[in-house]
Amino acid sequence: MSPHAAACNSGHLKLELAAKGMRLDADVDAYAAVARAADDATARSLELVLPDGVCVNAPVEDGTGDSPYVLSGTGDHVCLQKNGTSVEVRVVPEPAFYSRTTASGLPMRSVGQVYGSFIAVNPGFACGYSLRGAPCRFCRTGSGIGLGEAFPMSLEDVTEMVRAAFAEGAADFVYFNLAYVGSEDAGIAFLEPYIRAVKRQFNTLVAVQLHPPKTDRWIDRTYAMGVDAVSYPIEIHDAEILARRCAGRVRYIGRERYYDALAYAATVFPSGTVWSDLTVGLEPIDSTMRGIDALTAAGVLPVLSIVRPSHETAGASRLPALDVLAAAYAHLYRAVRDARINMGWIRDLSFAITPLEARFFAGDDARVAVALQHFYRSKIGSVTARNLARLRRRLRVRTVSDSFDSSHL
Repeated sequence: MSPHAAACNSGHLKLELAAKGMRLDADVDAYAAVARAADDATARSLELVLPDGVCVNAPVEDGTGDSPYVLSGTGDHVCLQKNGTSVEVRVVPEPAFYSRTTASGLPMRSVGQVYGSFIAVNPGFACGYSLRGAPCRFCRTGSGIGLGEAFPMSLEDVTEMVRAAFAEGAADFVYFNLAYVGSEDAGIAFLEPYIRAVKRQFNTLVAVQLHPPKTDRWIDRTYAMGVDAVSYPIEIHDAEILARRCAGRVRYIGRERYYDALAYAATVFPSGTVWSDLTVGLEPIDSTMRGIDALTAAGVLPVLSIVRPSHETAGASRLPALDVLAAAYAHLYRAVRDARINMGWIRDLSFAITPLEARFFAGDDARVAVALQHFYRSKIGSVTARNLARLRRRLRVRTVSDSFDSSHL
């Protein structure tokens, strides 16, 4: 693909930015102030909105970096430049609520972080893999921390932060993320009061990502408590590499439990609302594609993220050439399309490429899916989606709750 064609293709542009990052022109030094700060696992980054409404969290290199992309411009007129081509983009500033504190004095930015169209809330402690692209302590060694050590946030802290984010229009959905707990329920019981509080106070959709529970009844309970979308992140399909890089999860949970839990959840939740992450660059790309096939065969939506360089991933990951990656993303779109899994629910993820965004690599405009996505992004569409979700849950939860109660869990 020519540089100009790649620049005009939002999917290819997102992939290249995620893989190579960008540099800041001198004229946009002011934007450095809103770049997300670097830490041990992720580089400094900016949230951008590309053409077609595609969101990306783009790493920011220093002036000596070798990224071919340069962000330049002033004010609202900002563009990405590469090899003589230019594409207009929008920089997403840090939400204003980040500078506020809750009534208890907790900085709101420590309660939740906005990525794309959702706000990630970690009321206890978060898993390292889902947003950072680096394994957490449990994944690496099996040594996690208990909820008693987590200093969990109060319900008031969480709902106050969500209210501030929604009032500002900084996010549309709420995403709860939790690390390994070790209990039979995998921590969903800990999250339940937060989920119910958010559903009670806000007309929004709620997604949850955590490790799978030991029994399927907790998946039923997850749906019954008001969760609209759920993920048990596999990250690595290859069994040997998973065991080597994520010894904790293999030893204490087991690789097959992830697949079994996802497959069962796909029979409980609506099509396209059960997803799992595969991290590109941690295993051979052929293995990642086999993972895509395994997930779609079970009715699960795969989402592909790219491992980001850090002290934890140095020497353990290597991205294939971009044309090889493009073929994998094309395979992602076609696999989900052929399995007839809804692509419209899991969207606007700035850290990963969704199957709907993967259409840019497959030469398919996915008109019906795109039209539905635009509808659900509209105000009336959002209300319709939430009402349909509530109706479907009411019709199913009667049976689920009877079954759950009879089990005495």
